[in-house]
Amino acid sequence: MRCPVCGSARLAWDELTGYLVCQDCGAVISQLIEEERPALPRPPWRPIRRRPEPVVPPVSRPLEEDVEEAAAKAVRRGKVIEVVGRAVRLRPPVKEKVEGLEGLLEMMSGFPDLKSRTERVRKALALYAALRAMGLSRSRAAELASRATGASPRSIAKVRERHQRSLAMYEVAVAEALRQKRLSPPMLAEKLKAGLGPSVHS
Repeated sequence: MRCPVCGSARLAWDELTGYLVCQDCGAVISQLIEEERPALPRPPWRPIRRRPEPVVPPVSRPLEEDVEEAAAKAVRRGKVIEVVGRAVRLRPPVKEKVEGLEGLLEMMSGFPDLKSRTERVRKALALYAALRAMGLSRSRAAELASRATGASPRSIAKVRERHQRSLAMYEVAVAEALRQKRLSPPMLAEKLKAGLGPSVHS
C-alpha cells in the first residue's frame, strides 16, 4: 500500500491519533481513504408483493344437509338401517318385494352385459323390459322399475348408455316372449302400469 498523496510506501500507525500516516509527507492515509471512498450503490427499491389469499367458494348449504341426504339415500338403497325412535326399520330384501321375474331373469342369462349387474339392478332391468313391452316409455319404465326394486335410477341409465345394444335386444326378446305367451307379464308390472304397484319407500 502507498500514500495516495506522494506515492511513498513508508506508512506507519500514529499511536496518538490511531490513524495510518505517511512518514514522508505526513498525510493521514486512513482519513483520505474514508473521504475518497465512493458510496456503494443501493439496490433499487422493490415493492413487496404478498401472495393472494386463497379464495374459498361459499358453501351452498350446510354440511349437515349433505350428510342427511346421503344417509337417506343409503337407507333407500338398503345399505344401512334407519333407526326411528326406538324402532329399527330394515328394508325387506328385494326378493320379497319383487316376485314373478324368474322367467325374465332366466332370459337375461344370454346377455352377459346385463347378467353381470347386481341382483337389484338385474331385477330392475327385467321389470324395465317388461314395462317397455307393455307400452310404457323408457323414462316411465325406468322410474317405475327403480321405485319398485330400489335400484338407483342412475344404474339403469348407465346400462342404457353403455350397453344400449344388449338392452335393446333383451327388450325385444322379452316382448316376443310375452307376445307369444311363453311368459306371463309379471303381476307387479301390471300393477305398476295401472298405478297400483308397491314402492320400496313406503
